[in-house]
Amino acid sequence: MPKWKLHNKWAEKLGVREEIANFANLLIDFPQLCQEFIDFCEQEPTARIFKKGKATQMNVSSFTKHDSARNKIYDRRIQLEFLLSKGENYITAWYLHQILDYIKWWVEENPSKDKLTVESILTERRLKRKIGNPDEKKLQIIKDFVIKHSEEILEDCRVNP
Repeated sequence: MPKWKLHNKWAEKLGVREEIANFANLLIDFPQLCQEFIDFCEQEPTARIFKKGKATQMNVSSFTKHDSARNKIYDRRIQLEFLLSKGENYITAWYLHQILDYIKWWVEENPSKDKLTVESILTERRLKRKIGNPDEKKLQIIKDFVIKHSEEILEDCRVNP
């Protein structure tokens, strides 16, 4: 996936401060090192699962795996709830990070596709499962931004290991 330097470059172009982008980077890539998130998971009632109708504390370690929110809807919801308590720019940085990772993955998986476009990547059905509901307003704003800068983003994803 792209290095944080690339994530930060695009976050800055979107108007997100580097410290906020780095917080989202850490939460996504190394959530086990994000003590504030761990504390949230241990205290927040929504970070619970239900077994036989009774709420039980979810094992925090399940929320603190690399990219866990990309593949698990419940983990995604917990991370977004946590970030909402910190402010909208944190959610913006989170969605941007996820989208850039997804684009970078597509570029690496399809290196020979000359006609690969950001638009085609972002309309892939897997995107909803990996990142979230494409109709969500904040996600749509980020997608529009990424599409507007698609050529440069694709180039960045191709040349930056």
